Amino acid sequence: MAKDFRYYFQHPWSRLIVAYLVIFFNFLIFAEDPVSHSRTEANVIVVGNCFSFVSNKYPEGGGWRFLKVFLWLLAILTGMIAGKFLFHQRLFGQLLRLKMFREDQGSWMTMFFSTILFLFIFSHIYNLCLLMAGNMRAYIITDFMGIRNESFMKVAAVGTWMGDFVTAWMVTDMMLQDKPYPDWGKSARAFWKRGNIRIVLFWTVLFTLTSVVVLVITTDWISWDKLNRGFLPSDEVSRAFLASFILVFDLLIVMQDWEFPHFMGDVDVNLPGLPAAHFQFRLPYFKKIFKEEYHIHITEYTSNYRRGKDQSICTCWTSIYQESPFYWQE
Repeated sequence: MAKDFRYYFQHPWSRLIVAYLVIFFNFLIFAEDPVSHSRTEANVIVVGNCFSFVSNKYPEGGGWRFLKVFLWLLAILTGMIAGKFLFHQRLFGQLLRLKMFREDQGSWMTMFFSTILFLFIFSHIYNLCLLMAGNMRAYIITDFMGIRNESFMKVAAVGTWMGDFVTAWMVTDMMLQDKPYPDWGKSARAFWKRGNIRIVLFWTVLFTLTSVVVLVITTDWISWDKLNRGFLPSDEVSRAFLASFILVFDLLIVMQDWEFPHFMGDVDVNLPGLPAAHFQFRLPYFKKIFKEEYHIHITEYTSNYRRGKDQSICTCWTSIYQESPFYWQE
């Protein structure tokens, strides 16, 4: 590779630094944000409506409960169908012709976001039914989630850790397996690929650190205010910039992928934490509903599911800010 901007931008050290800085910045904003200690009711636009629509504010009558469950189940089904055939195939595939959404690639992520959209729309349809019935304003769905901000922020922090650390740890695993930069980390890569060391370390570090972080967050054993003592003070402006940095760094993780922007590559690596690059399993009794045979094969961040001559490709890439680190397509 020519030592140009792309060479240094996608260098393993650059990718590792960006991935692990995201973890630090996310925990810093969680620790500094006063909302994390607020006992007021949490309210998040769109997401709050979806959460409240599915989880709480159920009326007393059985008919109203049935209507609410029916509507949010219908919203999920409609969102998945619209995400697959309307947004993914028609909009992204045929109209915009985006290569990263070719065939079935990116379908599950598109379906996830379209499901949130339709849950939000159907929550307002449910609110309209309540308003027409009268005397049901107490059950109107709003962006208030019915839980306190401190509880919501703890759940968000755990989700952030699971998303960001798994992403960074997967990047580390890929960097130590792959060979586009042969002069980088020779001894570390040799040690990482020796025997079962890679598999043991991957799962041991993942479960150990996750257990410690979850315990620290949920039990409040560590007080940031006592540790900080004004060393890194923040205000609304600095936290807004910090949140912007997190968003930019999350985008950089995707852009630093060696296969960006089309995610088409031929460098074989093992699945993260697993001893093989591909697995095959069959569902002989459910072939009318699911595919009869699945073949999972990864090339850096790209996985292929094959059945005979048909092939669909799925890409694992980081979500933007506190979401899931990878997704699988059909």
